[in-house]
Amino acid sequence: MQDLLQTAINHSNELALALLFIIVLAESTALIGLIIPGTILMVTMGTLIGSGKMDFWLACSVGFVAAFLGDLISYALGYRYRRQLQRLKLIRQHRRLLIQARHVLRHHGAIGIFVGRFLGPTRPVLPMVAGMLSMPPKRFMPACILACVLWSPLYFLPGILAGAALGLGASNAMHFPTLLMVTLALILTAGWMLWRLFKLSAPHRWFTFGTPISALASAGALYLLLTHPHANNYGSRLWQVLS
Repeated sequence: MQDLLQTAINHSNELALALLFIIVLAESTALIGLIIPGTILMVTMGTLIGSGKMDFWLACSVGFVAAFLGDLISYALGYRYRRQLQRLKLIRQHRRLLIQARHVLRHHGAIGIFVGRFLGPTRPVLPMVAGMLSMPPKRFMPACILACVLWSPLYFLPGILAGAALGLGASNAMHFPTLLMVTLALILTAGWMLWRLFKLSAPHRWFTFGTPISALASAGALYLLLTHPHANNYGSRLWQVLS
């Protein structure tokens, strides 16, 4: 995927943005989104943005339009063809996914539309199921628009962080990009463990002892990252990419 995007960018930025639009639109459209690896594309594109080969705001704008259009098409299909869709073989093969999506929407409504774009396996079918359940457009649209606005930059972010670190070589004890990836992984792990610790009524002993250890490891890695000789240079490059 990265080679394909790199080839497109070498040809022209417009071609790369067109490719981004097509894949995000397909990934956001019901049924097609079940087989298109859109997340991989977003991270790959983020790497190219972080390395300065693609404009951040332009890519985010294209990603928003494509994602919103895909969700809108999915919602309209579900709203108009709810009975016909239920007879499709692909729908029947993912029946459990549709049941989960209905559960999310019936219990959380528009909040489920917003959160579902970022989390969970139901993301490719939520807008379609919202249409099938006749969710009013005045409830669907605000949540969908806000989610699509935030989705592109958030999914670009891991790639941007990695791309901005490319070219920063080894200094002192540790290679900066490696330290950055380790720090991010530790922070995510600590956050997940803390969330599980508070969510479980009777947390396993592993979570009780592992959570503070992972938090300390994250703090240590973050300190090393912020005091690394390349930290200021990295911050400047990141600011340049996002400005």
